[in-house]
Amino acid sequence: MKLCAIIQVQCRLKVLCSETRPNAKPQNVGCNCKKTLYSMIYRLIYIFFFILTFQFDLNAQTFKVTVDTIFLNIKDIARPATRVDLTHAVKYKDKYYCFFKENGLYSFEIETRYFLIISNKGTILNNIEVPEEIKNTVYFDFFIRNDSILAKTYMDHESFYFDLNKLGWTKIKEIDDRVYEDQNFTITFLDFGEWGQSTWFIDKQTQREYVLGTCGTTVNLLDSKYYLTNGAEIIEIENPLSLKLCDNEYYYQTVEKKTKFHEGSNSFIGSKVIYKDTTFSPWSFKEPKQVIITSFVTNNQLFQLYSDSISTFIGKIENEKLITLQNLGKKYSTFDRYYSYRGNNLDNDSRFLKFRENNNTFGFIEIQNNNIAIHYLKHNLDSLNYLGSDGFEKLLELLKINPSNFLFEQVTNIEKELGGTDMRTDRVGISHNGYYPEIYNSANHKTKEFVKIEDKNIAQKTEYLYSASDNDVKSIFIEWSLTEPYNQTNSFDIFNEKPEISKRFSNKQNEIVKIITKQLGFDPKKKNRGNGYFEFSWTAYKGIEIVLYGSDNFDGGEKIRMVINLK
Repeated sequence: MKLCAIIQVQCRLKVLCSETRPNAKPQNVGCNCKKTLYSMIYRLIYIFFFILTFQFDLNAQTFKVTVDTIFLNIKDIARPATRVDLTHAVKYKDKYYCFFKENGLYSFEIETRYFLIISNKGTILNNIEVPEEIKNTVYFDFFIRNDSILAKTYMDHESFYFDLNKLGWTKIKEIDDRVYEDQNFTITFLDFGEWGQSTWFIDKQTQREYVLGTCGTTVNLLDSKYYLTNGAEIIEIENPLSLKLCDNEYYYQTVEKKTKFHEGSNSFIGSKVIYKDTTFSPWSFKEPKQVIITSFVTNNQLFQLYSDSISTFIGKIENEKLITLQNLGKKYSTFDRYYSYRGNNLDNDSRFLKFRENNNTFGFIEIQNNNIAIHYLKHNLDSLNYLGSDGFEKLLELLKINPSNFLFEQVTNIEKELGGTDMRTDRVGISHNGYYPEIYNSANHKTKEFVKIEDKNIAQKTEYLYSASDNDVKSIFIEWSLTEPYNQTNSFDIFNEKPEISKRFSNKQNEIVKIITKQLGFDPKKKNRGNGYFEFSWTAYKGIEIVLYGSDNFDGGEKIRMVINLK
């Protein structure tokens, strides 16, 4: 039947060609008509693929992704043997404004906040003093609103404005908690923990408030519809006036200010779920298979940035399914501190996200329309070098020379010779350390600390207590503890290597006891403290008294402590 159809087409074409070319030779008519037929077919095929490709391009948005690294030199700002984490950041006019938090290792109880202004090349332009209220709080938010850089604390609602001209923070009247605003509505949000969440749409014209029981920290507006994105679902709101109208006692300001118990709303009236991860339940302890990080608008379409356990993707919702459009090649562990969400919605087509790679590598993901710039931010604070020795034997030899005249001026040179690192944690008094004799508990006495890393297992902290009036060193506190890994590359599995670690500390303890006994010339007295703990004391040597606090098996913790009192 197909053959007949072809013959009929060919005959019809010959007739048509004969009618249009009456003087042509019959043998040429068929040939030319075949050429005409094939030409038409080729053109139709070309047009078909052109339309298909054009349609594909319309549906498959591609994004330009760039990746680079910004190197940050913070060794002159931060203390050694600490971890410095990026906690908050914004970008304003090609500069990064960043809060970092410093935490001490090796039981150095340090917690310091830094506020740095950084160029897009990694130059630290300014190190700004942080307000005491932000230094002393656990949670705060940091964001840009109307070209102003702002911060607000969680517990006390203290608000601050950063003056770009004076390069300093100014305390201001409390700023409101809006997360999104357009000409019609102001959107606010509260999280009640296990008691739910609420998002309010406040009508600017009537001041009426409408509530929805979901997370409203990421908001997009597209074709006059609002889209709220959280980690597992996306909700569409065609008309906020169709949401549940609030009673006066559940207006945002009333709920936020009152200290009495409140719950999140359980209303979803007027909303539509366009995507939901059905494999995840908020009541389950299992991690979701994938998490939507944010949504953004490009070319009048809503796109999602999301990740699974392996990689990060760009996708879009089609028929209630999340369709992958582009793979960014690896997983970026984005983060926001608790209570930090007011800066999520810069513009409809813009997002600024933070991620963490390891203890000294962080970064930013900047989305602007169809451009995605990934900037690694890597600072140069790292773990201290392994010395192979703690220098204790050499220190004891120096102390024996003239223990009653051991001056603070000698400490820096001795520690430099032994490989010690100044922790820059000088203190007044002894309230931080209960091992010193009580007679030194006064403002006249100060301490200075050094640390040495012997190997991957053992580190030594040495603290010198001295008199501020005559600079005589009165007492020395030494603690041997586990080497704290700075990055995963120099960490070990403490659970699997526990027997080895305990044995290493037992050997270290025996080594210390032998050194002291040999140097002082007599054996220590032993006092049992119970539960496998004991004290060794050497008190008969002129000018030096030593007490070592040790363990028989180190089951309760890997620490050896010692106090050397000089007379």
